[in-house]
Parts: sequence; C-alpha cells; structure tokens
Amino acid sequence: MIKLVAGTVLLASLCGAVDRDMQRAIAWERHKDRAAAIQARKEARHPSVTYSNNSANRSAEDEPQGRKVVDPGPSPKK
Repeated sequence: MIKLVAGTVLLASLCGAVDRDMQRAIAWERHKDRAAAIQARKEARHPSVTYSNNSANRSAEDEPQGRKVVDPGPSPKK
C-alpha cells in the first residue's frame, strides 16, 4: 500500500514537472515569435537591404581584372 501511494506521488510530481517544462517551452516560443514580429516591423520601416540595386552582381561573365597569376606547382625536391 505504501509503495502504491509513493508511486502515485512520484507519478504526479513527474507529470507536474513535464507540464511545467512544456509551459516554459511554449512561453519561450511565444517570446521568440514576438521578437521576430518586432524585428520584422522594424525592418519594414527601415529596410537595410534593397533588392532593386544591381551593384552586387557577381556573375562569372565579367572580365577578370588585374593580372593573371600562374601556379608554378610543387617545387622539385632537393
């Protein structure tokens, strides 16, 4: 009988701990969602990146600038 009562108390305390952990996890996710929404509103008001700008074009078709460097390969062993 004592083992049954002790087991029931242990089970109840474990369920309570799981419940508290779940509540903390949900609260953390809500906090992250609020922070992401605040950041999105800030970026909508003051965008730091413009996508209409073509100055970051890094295509491979451009002519290389500077002089060509040739790799001499490994040096002969002495």
